[in-house]
Amino acid sequence: MSLSTKLKRFSFRLPQGAEGILSLLLFFCDMFLLDFIFRKTFEIWLSNSGPVDPYITSYNQVKWYLFAFYIFFGCISGLFNLRSLKAASDIVFHTTSSLLCSFIVFNLVGFMSRSFAALSHNFPRPIMLIATAICIFAIFLVRIIVSRIFRPHPNLVKAIIVGDPTEGKRIINHFHRRGGVRFRIVRTMKSSEIDELASEVIFKHVHEIFVTDTNINLDKFWAQIYYQRKEEPHKFNVRISVDPSKTAASIGLRSLEDFPLITICSHPLTETQKFLKRSFDILFSIFAIIITSPVMLLTAFLVKIDSPGPIFYKQKRVGLNGKEYDVIKFRSMKMGSEAQSGPTVSTADDPRVSKLGKFIRKYGIDELPQFFLVLTGEMSVVGPRPERPYFVNEFLEFQGRRLSVKPGVTGLAAVNSRYYLKLVDKVTYDYYYLDYYNILLDIKIVFQTVWVLLFEPNYSE
Repeated sequence: MSLSTKLKRFSFRLPQGAEGILSLLLFFCDMFLLDFIFRKTFEIWLSNSGPVDPYITSYNQVKWYLFAFYIFFGCISGLFNLRSLKAASDIVFHTTSSLLCSFIVFNLVGFMSRSFAALSHNFPRPIMLIATAICIFAIFLVRIIVSRIFRPHPNLVKAIIVGDPTEGKRIINHFHRRGGVRFRIVRTMKSSEIDELASEVIFKHVHEIFVTDTNINLDKFWAQIYYQRKEEPHKFNVRISVDPSKTAASIGLRSLEDFPLITICSHPLTETQKFLKRSFDILFSIFAIIITSPVMLLTAFLVKIDSPGPIFYKQKRVGLNGKEYDVIKFRSMKMGSEAQSGPTVSTADDPRVSKLGKFIRKYGIDELPQFFLVLTGEMSVVGPRPERPYFVNEFLEFQGRRLSVKPGVTGLAAVNSRYYLKLVDKVTYDYYYLDYYNILLDIKIVFQTVWVLLFEPNYSE
């Protein structure tokens, strides 16, 4: 019999409101473990190297910084939240990421602060690494024990089953047995009733939708949620049964406790991710505006003398939650170019583009004014590229999940397929971005954009 099974015999459910007390106890337990492990590591490592007291004194003066970093990253990762400790893999990830981030930031502060470095520079780095590794194991062990002994008070969650009700109830009963959540089925819908799903979810404030029919097309549902309402929806999850015969089943595959389901969240970014993304947007857009201001001034002058018309080109685009806004670019087309053709998808050899326009488009210079829209909050540095209302109305694919985040100055589709893909094929890149978002992905796309524009300007033509 495994240790986990033995611990479950002694498990009990926490009363409502007791999770906060447990989180506080975990906080103090972690502080004690960190302090104890670091002290003992110092004593053992330096036992044959003379007096240990000077090192311990320096450690006592800087340990609160280490603890503060750990608390910060632990809160972000959910290390003190019992409900986030669902599986051993989750616990390993949360523990390791929190402690390694704390260790890295601790050393970065020591590198940038002379007064801080004066206290910590004499710490042998092997001590820090060994102590961190031991802390990861110790805190992981504590979390395993706590998560197996204490079970959170179940949350009452409204649910809708779409498709086979028997399969939906089987999934729900599985989670009832696991504990931590209680589902109240507000409606069971047939696959043919999918057009009514959005109104049921919104008006009944449903938090979980279980789709057991893997052949259902949810494009219209997402369009009703994000495009037609023009409002941010409440937070809910769509969980779709996995069909192993389809390769697409691996997209968005996440585990709800220990049951594999394709999970799509109405809010693809967590509050922490939104904060980090907005901070990155503000800092990077200010940097980009300062660095490129000479280029923008020169471009404005050249556009004015290149062809008759205004310097800037404004056009309606569809942004967050389907709301329209004015995108701003340096004008690259001749005036009245769409008077006869109407709205047309731009191509690499677009005859409507002026000579100067071809150059500034080639290197992305026409997009630079959009960084001002990033500062005002209408756009993000990285995100799905905004489409015109005409094409959004024409293609259902543009009306859905890609509108759940702000449009970007650049994005995965922009750096991987500027012209050579069909219009709706670019949505696949947007869905990948939403399903696998993190701040490092934004940074990677920014660097990839710079590389493509400077060194591969003709890659897509």
